[in-house]
Amino acid sequence: MTSIPQIFGQQKPQAQVNTQLFTVAENNTAQFSIFITNQSGAYDGYNIALVPFGTTEMSANFLAYNTQLAGNAIVSFSGLYLNGGDSVFVESTYGNCSFMATGVDFPS
Repeated sequence: MTSIPQIFGQQKPQAQVNTQLFTVAENNTAQFSIFITNQSGAYDGYNIALVPFGTTEMSANFLAYNTQLAGNAIVSFSGLYLNGGDSVFVESTYGNCSFMATGVDFPS
């Protein structure tokens, strides 16, 4: 079974505001990548948390925590999988990082 590639979420959160990037649709699974772009010429930091359905964010959920990104740089994480109801949360230390998740979802 195939699915059409799509953008799951795009956010540029304010500084130090934990923001939901997207949640996988109930009864689906998702394979996706996350792209982080620092839109400033100075360093910024970022967090990414993958939070299972029915739980709250905790230290074990972080894919990246207080990770530094050089000015005008981009980094990506690929080969990520989540189940229905799972969520991705992002945060930027100084509010200069934008986040995008792209991928495909499949009925479970």
